[in-house]
Parts: sequence; C-alpha cells; structure tokens
Amino acid sequence: MTDMNRINAQELEQVAGGASSAGSWKWVTVTGTKHYLAIRTAPTYDDKNEIGKVYNGTKIQIRPDVRSGAYVWAYASTIDKEGWVNGSYVQ
Repeated sequence: MTDMNRINAQELEQVAGGASSAGSWKWVTVTGTKHYLAIRTAPTYDDKNEIGKVYNGTKIQIRPDVRSGAYVWAYASTIDKEGWVNGSYVQ
C-alpha cells in the first residue's frame, strides 16, 4: 500500500481476485458491537493493527466484493479512515 489508510485499485483487485469497481461501495450501519468496531490495517483480530474506531449506529461504506474471511473493506467518513472491519457487525 502506498498509504496505510488507503488501498489502491490494484491492491483491491489482488484482494478480491478480480477487477474492482469504484461504483461498488455500499452504505451500511454498524450494529451489535459491545464497545466499538475497529478499522484495521489487516483482516485479522489484533490490537496492534487498529487504526480507527466506529460505534453502533455509525453509517460507513463497505466494498462487499472485497472480503477476507469475516472481514470486509470499509471506509468511515466520520473519521476519514479506510481499512478492514469485521463484517458481522454491519448491516
């Protein structure tokens, strides 16, 4: 990645295993978290890879086509962060 908070189109394509489209962002709401939903630099649960936090009721955008296990690529405009979030906590 060229910037730790952004993923470029080529990297999205590598993760997704196919062509990426800027038009595939989807608005969702964070829900069901006990404390917060972490935005991470990698699709793994580790406190060292947290780069931001969003809370229940927050609207964020996700790329449903960019997944790794339970994690999905997301952008939270409220904190201007982009990264991996656990997809179990968005709807």
